[in-house]
Amino acid sequence: MTIKKRFLISYIGGIAIACLSLFSIIGIAFYINTGKVPSPNTLYKTFTQQRSLNPEEELAYIKLREIAKSDPEQLLEPSGELKEMIQTFEHKELGVVVRQDTKICYYSQDLVEKSLVVHFPQFDVNNIKTRGTIDNAGRLYRYMKYDFYFKNHDTGSLLILIKENNFLEFMTKWGVLVSVIILLVAFGGLLFLNQLLKKTIINPLENLGAGMSEIRNGHLEVSVTNPMKQTAMEVKQLTDDFEKMRGALIHSTEEQVKLEENRKTLVASISHDLKTPITSIIGYVKGLLDGVATTPEKRDKYLQTIRTKALSLNDLIEELFLYSKLDAAAIPLNFERINLNEFLKHIIEEFQIQATEISLQLSSQELKASYVMADRIQLNRVFINLIENSLKFKVNDRPLPVQLGISETADMVEVRVSDNGQGISAEQLPFVFNHFYRGEVSRPTDTGGSGLGLAIVKQIIEMHEGSVMIESQIYQGTTVVVLLKKA
Repeated sequence: MTIKKRFLISYIGGIAIACLSLFSIIGIAFYINTGKVPSPNTLYKTFTQQRSLNPEEELAYIKLREIAKSDPEQLLEPSGELKEMIQTFEHKELGVVVRQDTKICYYSQDLVEKSLVVHFPQFDVNNIKTRGTIDNAGRLYRYMKYDFYFKNHDTGSLLILIKENNFLEFMTKWGVLVSVIILLVAFGGLLFLNQLLKKTIINPLENLGAGMSEIRNGHLEVSVTNPMKQTAMEVKQLTDDFEKMRGALIHSTEEQVKLEENRKTLVASISHDLKTPITSIIGYVKGLLDGVATTPEKRDKYLQTIRTKALSLNDLIEELFLYSKLDAAAIPLNFERINLNEFLKHIIEEFQIQATEISLQLSSQELKASYVMADRIQLNRVFINLIENSLKFKVNDRPLPVQLGISETADMVEVRVSDNGQGISAEQLPFVFNHFYRGEVSRPTDTGGSGLGLAIVKQIIEMHEGSVMIESQIYQGTTVVVLLKKA
C-alpha cells in the first residue's frame, strides 16, 4: 500500500474516531440528563418533543374555547379577565390568534399578520383536525385550533400557537443544505490535506526514488532536487542524508579509481625496479660464463658488481615488504613514552660511527626534555630514512652537515631535519611522498634509493597520528618537518 493511501485512510479514520467520540459524549450527556439509553427513536422524540400546556394553561385554553362557544364576540376585543388570560398565554411565549371570516381580528405581538392570513389553516366546522404546524414569517409554530361561528354566522377560529423546537425547525429548513456544506467542506479538507501531503512528502520521496534509480544505473552525478521549504522535516533530513551518501559514493568511486591507478603505477614501478638490477646481474653472469672477464681482477670486479646489485635488490624487496605491511596496517605498534632528546642523540651516535662523511648535530629550543608516545622501532626507522636520504642526495664537493632541531607547540613536538644537499625543485615537492618517486624522469637507481623511503616515513608518522612536511629549494638543501603528539 502506498504512503498516500495510508495517509488517506489515516485521515478518514481520524474523522471517524472524532465523530464517534462526539456521539459518545452526546450519548453520555443524554443518559445523565434523561436517564434513557440514547437510540434513534429516543433521540428523535427528545428533539421533536414540544412543550405541552401545563394544567393552568390547559384550563385557560378550555375557558377560551368555552367563550368561543358561548360568546365569541368577546374574543374580538378582549378586556378584563379575558385580556388577562390572553396575556398569561403571551407571557409564557404562547401566541393567541382570533380570526373572523378571513380577517385576523386579534394576534399576539410577536406574530406577523400577513403571514397568518396566508398560512392560516382551513376552517373545520367539526373540529376534527385541531392540531398542526403553521409557518409565520419563516418561523414554525405548532398550533391548537378551535373553529366556531359568530352570532352573525361568520366563521371564526381560535389559535393557540407554540413555538416549534429550534433544532427541529433549523434542521427542517436548513438540514439538507448544512449536510451538503459539511460534506463539501470535509471533502475539500481531504483534497487540501491530500495535496499538502503530496507536495510536502510524496513528491520529495518520488524525487528521492528517482535519484536512487539514477545511482543504481551508475549516474552518481545526478543530484536530488532541493526540497521546498514546506517539505516535512523528516523528508528533508532523509534527502540531506541521501545527498551525503551520494557524495560519499562519489568520493569512494574517485578513491577507487585513484587506488586502481596507484596499483597500476605500483606494479609498473616494482617491475622496473626489480628488472633493472636483475638485468644487470644477468649481464655480468653471462659475461663470466662467456669468458669476457679474462683476468682475476676483472672477475672480482664482476662478482663485486653482482653482489652489490643483489644487495640492492634485497634492500628493495625488504622495503617493499615493509611498505605493503604498513599500507595494510599489518605491523602492530608498541607505543611507549619516549624522551625524544635522548632518542635522537642515540641515533646520531650510531650514525656517526657508520658514516664519517656526515656531520650530525642536535639542537633543542626547550629547556626540558620533550616526550612523545611512539613505537621506538618504527620511529627509529623514520629518522634513519631521513638521514640516509640526506646522505644519498648530498653535494659531492662539500661536507654534509645535518641539523636535527626540536621545538614544541601546545599539543605537538616538532622535529626538523635539515641538510645542505641537492634540494628538490618546486615542481617535484608535491610528489616526494609517493611510492617509487625519485624525481628523475627516467627513474635511475644509481642513487641507491628505492623510492619508498619518504613514503614509508609518511605512513609511519600518520600511524602515530602525526604529520610530515617537506621544505626545499634546488641546490639550497632540504628540511623535513615531523610533528608528533606530546606525551
